[in-house]
Amino acid sequence: MMKIYLDMDGVLADFFTGFANHAKVHHWKQIQNKEKTIQELQGTDFFNTLDTYPSTMELVNFVQTLVGDDDWGICSSPLRGDRDNSAYWKRVWLTRHFIMPKVENLIFTGRKEQYAMDKIDGKPNVLIDDKPDNVGRWIAKGGIGIRYQANEDSLVDLKQKLIKVVENS
Repeated sequence: MMKIYLDMDGVLADFFTGFANHAKVHHWKQIQNKEKTIQELQGTDFFNTLDTYPSTMELVNFVQTLVGDDDWGICSSPLRGDRDNSAYWKRVWLTRHFIMPKVENLIFTGRKEQYAMDKIDGKPNVLIDDKPDNVGRWIAKGGIGIRYQANEDSLVDLKQKLIKVVENS
């Protein structure tokens, strides 16, 4: 059975507003030195401070209902150079918002595409992610990638795509 993996930042957690607030600017694109500002987040509880999107719980509940508790998970990138700390605070955030999948389906990696195919049956897994690069690398490794950014894209459209994917698997 395929698994559906949800990215956190941009899909479930409002990284962009949190990033802008951290930098004390109105919009994250106004941050002058994004790399330096990201480095400032290392060693902090930044990921636990992020808000959910209005659609977050609806998306999680939909995916859980669509594939069941065993076949959904989280696949999220930690900050470069801050893997363990980022992963810790992301787990705290997931627990606090009652979004925790089974531990074996909880993945924190900068190389998401390693999980594009099921290691046992060779079936493609699904990744819902806001970054086109992540989606592209996932698809290149044989998985099914769907670009979705919660504050821009339609949840209704995403649900329809997921239903088609599951029906065709």
